[in-house]
Amino acid sequence: MKHILTTGSALVAFGALGFIPGAVRAQSVQPATGTSSQQLEEIIVTATKTGATKLQQTPIAITSFTPAELDAHKIEDVRGLVEYTPGLQISDINGYAQLYIRGVGSNTVFIGSDPSTTIQVDGVYLARPLAYFSDFLDSQVDVLRGPQGTLYGRNSVGGTINIASRRPSDTLTGEVEASVGTYNEYSLKGYVSGPIAGTPLLFSLSGVRLSHDPYLNNVSTSGGIDNQDSYAFRGQLILPVGDKFEATVRADYYNSEEANGGDSKLLQPIGVPLDDSILGNYHQIASNAPDALKLENFGFALDMKYQVNDAVTLKSLTAYRSLFSNDVTDSDASSTDTTRAIFDLGEHQISEEANLNADLGPLKLIAGAFYLHENYREPADVILPGFGVTHFQRPTLEDETYAFYAQGEYHFTDQLSAIVGLRWTRESKDYAITDFWTFSGSANPSIGILAPKLVGIPGFSSPFAISATKDAQALTPKFGLDYQLTEDILAYASITRGFKSGGFDFGSSGPVQQATGYNPEFLWSYEIGLKSQWFENRLRVNLDGFYYDYTNLQVELFTPPANAFTQNAASAAVKGLEAELAGRPVPSLELHANIAYLDAQYDSYPGAQFKASPMPFDASGQYLNDAPKWTFTAGGTYTYDTDTIGSFFAGLDFHFQTTEFFSPANGGVNGISGYQAKQGSFGLLNARVGWTSDDRLWNVAMIARNLTDRQYITSSADYGGPGLSTIVGRPGDPRTFVFQASRKF
Repeated sequence: MKHILTTGSALVAFGALGFIPGAVRAQSVQPATGTSSQQLEEIIVTATKTGATKLQQTPIAITSFTPAELDAHKIEDVRGLVEYTPGLQISDINGYAQLYIRGVGSNTVFIGSDPSTTIQVDGVYLARPLAYFSDFLDSQVDVLRGPQGTLYGRNSVGGTINIASRRPSDTLTGEVEASVGTYNEYSLKGYVSGPIAGTPLLFSLSGVRLSHDPYLNNVSTSGGIDNQDSYAFRGQLILPVGDKFEATVRADYYNSEEANGGDSKLLQPIGVPLDDSILGNYHQIASNAPDALKLENFGFALDMKYQVNDAVTLKSLTAYRSLFSNDVTDSDASSTDTTRAIFDLGEHQISEEANLNADLGPLKLIAGAFYLHENYREPADVILPGFGVTHFQRPTLEDETYAFYAQGEYHFTDQLSAIVGLRWTRESKDYAITDFWTFSGSANPSIGILAPKLVGIPGFSSPFAISATKDAQALTPKFGLDYQLTEDILAYASITRGFKSGGFDFGSSGPVQQATGYNPEFLWSYEIGLKSQWFENRLRVNLDGFYYDYTNLQVELFTPPANAFTQNAASAAVKGLEAELAGRPVPSLELHANIAYLDAQYDSYPGAQFKASPMPFDASGQYLNDAPKWTFTAGGTYTYDTDTIGSFFAGLDFHFQTTEFFSPANGGVNGISGYQAKQGSFGLLNARVGWTSDDRLWNVAMIARNLTDRQYITSSADYGGPGLSTIVGRPGDPRTFVFQASRKF
């Protein structure tokens, strides 16, 4: 009783500080067998690649989501993780994902570039940001914050998001869920898993169909954009051979057709009455051309594991992935017919990772090799109807990467251990492009490509074709110390290095700049953390502090008339503190909160540019993109159990963040103020109510997201409007309500 009262007092105190009851992520998951209903759920992760480990005993800053948690909060893809993960910001430009963790990320998303934060699906690296918004489909999601260069390789500078399919069950099980909501939303999803009768095979199959009408009303054409019409499937088949060998075959498929949102909202006046009349209303746009994205993303993988003996395991993961898309967009984001763009993308990648895991008493070791080969094309047609010209670009990229890595953890005592790891990466990029302008007087690119090419016309580059190669190699070590003070308290410290590959400037204006490209970026991270559980696992407190020494970081800038190029900023320093808390003061109430402080500024960045100013400026001391100084989430769920008809639940959660910038210019420089490439402070409120049957097989819920209908943007770019000198942004989702019902079996 004393512990219960103490826990209650502690949580009342932390509620008085602002952690109001809201929707708790873990509430929808029942406690593990053998635990008290008042204890918090134990979370298992696979972040170290050495097998399953307890989250509270894994010395990495991780936020984890089970399939039930994702479903309970209507989180369909990675964009829904932002409100529940400290330091995470996600946006997109016409379906291309822009991921930032702790201010480390990239808004350079087209061919020749790579992300700064990676996504892995069942251990397979996804190379292209256009593949990041596929549905989760019965998966656990772990967000690893901070550079993961030793075990996960290049481009994991900001961190890694691991998406892991639920392992097929030994007994037949499944679930079907249907939902309907505002904007004519409907979805049907389900999974089935179990053994195949008469065989040792285990299987799982999951699928989803999701559709909703446009979130943004187009006042120019009376249509709309930012809808969704998608379906996806994922299957697994496990074949055990004897007691030592197991092979898992996986396949997934995602298909989507939508009028994409992207950077479709003008943020500054352009002198056109229709467009200027809806400024500030992020639910309305004015577009004169269609915005459409067709996307197909699929892959296959063979995952093999051989148990040599009780101490040594060999693993191999072979994968093939393919991605196709067609993207048509009104790139000036206005009712004027200034620019249109058409992008076709085709990408194929094969990868192989083999490793050895050894448990040698006080030493736990993982060592492996990785190989990736990617072929990528992304032809683009940018049409300027007002000038009667079209810009045709036909770029291709062949990317080859291989790496060797090893990491060991040595236990000096039962409490003290040290981690040492090292990865060596070598990569080569072969880039080629044919680039020319034509004058046809037509907005039809099939006519324009046959027209005479522009040569020697001021403002338009003459035809050129280039072929260039970039080679790079890097060492990404990790050093760490862990101390298990008690069974429930882990302290850790680490020094790690992240490496992101260099690239080529698809959006730059001339052959020299395109052939030169930009160099790799590097980051040294110094981090300390504490993971703790209190009062018999009824209160969880995880703390983390870090300092980043960030050099040669890649920053995309915009230049007239409609070009973008990436340059290597000199250096930046990123400092931050994070706290994640969860508590259950009584069995029926669960609370959680996270808070993050981030100070991410350029140390030295002379020669920065932005399109609103003709002169370069010194961005030293300015804030990095997508790095709000404060983010905060708090929530809780209250459950009322009845004796006969199951339980009822209700919850709220609230997410708040301070001002976020999308350009090194921040709020304006060189005498220009009011620069709109930013989002001011805002908060989002979500809610849910529902009922679960006494046998836990039926569940009914009503879920509201952005309950107050807060209008905001998640990214911006310096193009749009007549003259292509106006800033455009990506609006966040409006208020939505969804009613869902599910049945397990």
